Amino acid sequence: MKKTHVFKPLVLAAAGMATLLASSAPLAASLMFADSFPPSNTLSSEGTVYWMDRVEAHTDGGVDFRYFPNEQLAKAGEILQKINDGVVQAGYIGIGYVSDEMPLNGATMLPGEVDDVVEASQAYWSALKADTPLRQEFLDNGVVPVYAVMLPPYQLLLNRPPVEDMAGLEGLKLRSSGSLNMVVETVGANPVSMAAPDTYLGLQRGTLDGALFPVTSIAPYKLQEVSKSLSRNAAFGSFGITVAMDRDVYEDLSEAQKQAIAKAGDETVAHLSKTLADDVADDLAEFEAAGVTIYDLPEAMQKALAPKYRAAQQRWIERMDDRGLDGRAALEAFESRLGDGA
Repeated sequence: MKKTHVFKPLVLAAAGMATLLASSAPLAASLMFADSFPPSNTLSSEGTVYWMDRVEAHTDGGVDFRYFPNEQLAKAGEILQKINDGVVQAGYIGIGYVSDEMPLNGATMLPGEVDDVVEASQAYWSALKADTPLRQEFLDNGVVPVYAVMLPPYQLLLNRPPVEDMAGLEGLKLRSSGSLNMVVETVGANPVSMAAPDTYLGLQRGTLDGALFPVTSIAPYKLQEVSKSLSRNAAFGSFGITVAMDRDVYEDLSEAQKQAIAKAGDETVAHLSKTLADDVADDLAEFEAAGVTIYDLPEAMQKALAPKYRAAQQRWIERMDDRGLDGRAALEAFESRLGDGA
């Protein structure tokens, strides 16, 4: 059982920081950490809490945390700003929520990129540890990434029987967001912007025909109760889960503390990505037992989707070009690490 993170006084204050700068000895640091996940969420228990525990263990308690989960201090899209404002020193940054501040990191969420959640998570984390446009975007926003994973690939969840060919996608009203909208439009379906908690009623009332969702996000919203079919081999996109620390706070830590944070990051990426992969298998079995048809998209349909994915990727690159950003370099920084064991 993981220990509870108690609220401790914040000792990494201005005076303490000055002392740390003047001394090579590690200084005890208690950092405020915020995320948007309820404590029961795997991304909390096996992600943020797991990482904090590893950091505390590797620093012999020299770095610990005051943990504020479940949007206690900020909503998901506000945490980066709270770090910049000094309200917290570390926290969860969902890449889909910071597309204005970190548009290039959206390369990791494009359709056709994420297939294996463990491989994709290791690739993303490798890119964030190296001198890449993806890492630089974090640094430019005043934060240092300390771990990152990709959610399992988005699947096609429908309140009707399985789709067996491309024609079956035409005209469907699908809940999606961000870069997912591009692929929904490309396959002839209609993207519907809708908050995740509202998807249940949308499927139940027929406002939606379906939704693009990662398997592990279905049960928290009970969407299996109002769904009839779910694909398991699609690659409609993903979502980047990252945790970052205030850059100035990080730089003022000792080298030993930085090394401990890096080690904790490596351990967390391996642990959390494997946990997410296992959760997918468990969830699919549970949904099937509840009466949802779990199926593979036919091979012919997969082949037909591949150029649609590439078209959506190209549209994203062009959008980055319009903003004066090198989207192709960002995408290559991620793709070059997929499948290389990084």
